[in-house]
Amino acid sequence: MLLNAAEWDLPHDQRAAIDNKPVRLGWHTAQPAGLLTILTEFGGDRFDLLVIPPDASPASADTALTAAADGTDRRHTPELLAGIEHQN
Repeated sequence: MLLNAAEWDLPHDQRAAIDNKPVRLGWHTAQPAGLLTILTEFGGDRFDLLVIPPDASPASADTALTAAADGTDRRHTPELLAGIEHQN
């Protein structure tokens, strides 16, 4: 699992357990904020997950998630997050 080192307020451990199975964590400064990447060990599959900020308005979060799931939308994470409206 690849994460942006500056964006997560967590200890930067090298491993975590999910369902009692070890998961390697990689903390990278070049990883875009709002993007969590999962690489599978055996299949070589890659999953890019858009992480919506908790203070995002529901409508703008829905728009960003819909765009991220659309295979024809070529925008990357920073562009999708730029359109997020934040609630106070």
